[in-house]
Amino acid sequence: MRGRATVAVALVASLALAACSVVLLYAVHTNLVASAQSAARDHVEKAASQLASGMSPGDVRAELPDVTMDTAPLAGSTSTISANQGASASVGTPTGTMVVQAFPNRAPARTAVITLTWALVPCTALMVLLVACLAWYAMGRALRPVENIRAEFADITAHSLQRRVPVPDSDDEVASLAQTMNGTLDQLQRAVGRLRTFTSDASHELRGPLTTLKARLELAVARPDRAEWTAVGKEALSDTTRLEDIVTDLLLLARLDAHQPLKLQPLCLTDLVRGTLAERYPRQPVVLIADPDPDDTVLGSRTALTRLCANLLDNALRHAHGTVTVEVRHTGREVTVEVGDDGPGIPEADRERVFDRFTRLDNARTRTEGGTGLGLAIARDIATAHGGTLTAEPPRTTDGGARLLLTLPHLLT
Repeated sequence: MRGRATVAVALVASLALAACSVVLLYAVHTNLVASAQSAARDHVEKAASQLASGMSPGDVRAELPDVTMDTAPLAGSTSTISANQGASASVGTPTGTMVVQAFPNRAPARTAVITLTWALVPCTALMVLLVACLAWYAMGRALRPVENIRAEFADITAHSLQRRVPVPDSDDEVASLAQTMNGTLDQLQRAVGRLRTFTSDASHELRGPLTTLKARLELAVARPDRAEWTAVGKEALSDTTRLEDIVTDLLLLARLDAHQPLKLQPLCLTDLVRGTLAERYPRQPVVLIADPDPDDTVLGSRTALTRLCANLLDNALRHAHGTVTVEVRHTGREVTVEVGDDGPGIPEADRERVFDRFTRLDNARTRTEGGTGLGLAIARDIATAHGGTLTAEPPRTTDGGARLLLTLPHLLT
């Protein structure tokens, strides 16, 4: 870029100086030619005046050697002066009418133009060279922050994401570029940190059922005559089911993280919640509060929103002492689904952390109680993919309990 910019500036400077030189040479040549023509006219007028006053042609020619005098057949004393290529005049003398002529001397003009041209060529070259050097230096100073940014960014790897590119004090586009890159590095560092934590947690979660499954099978193989193979098979099936659930949730999270497009369609959220309860929780203590004639249409994926509702209900039923309440309501612009239970609730400090992946609160579920630790994380990601939010809200009463609030954009029809 520096070289291209320097060449461009030098080319523009060359063209500009060449144009100025041409204009200057034309002006000098025109001025000198005009001066020579004016001198020729003056000499003709002076010679005509001298001849008219009676001075001999020899004396006039001695004084004005560039003037020529010839006898003309014309009579009279009227004189004319023309200024095409030269100047001439007819004048009456005692010996007859004479034609006086003089031609401008263009040699000095040509000499001056040639001399000036030879002077302008090296001067123009020096000026172009000077402009190119200044452009090279200026571009170097302007691009130095970019080079510093490039060098620093080239050294940043996945193991040094805490480093940042230098931000110049120029408050210009380069500074904006550096700030944008640092912002991107911040996001990348957080994403890599979440990925490392997620990978570590996923490995830990998968290792538990695998270790248990391996230990049971090794124990049964070590004592095949004493093993209760039916019980071993049921326990192994339980462990593999848990592994399958974890892997399924991990794959779903990967698809959500990749922002794969969802198959969206208008859905009545009340009908979707009612259908989920009838299909998956027919005998569970769940109370649905909704408008009998709902107007809560949203634009969403039936499969994804059903999974979201199921995750919220699974979480509430796992912690509830008695009843789970689901309330669907809508305003002009939003549709909300509130899922509450009468369990121990979520401490205020943990109301955001419960949506982290593989998060389990101390007073809530454990690995032996089921669940992959990904349900609420998946639910929030699905809500975000639909342009909505999922939050943990304070309980409505002093009796406690958890209260999760889903908000989705209302599709106005």
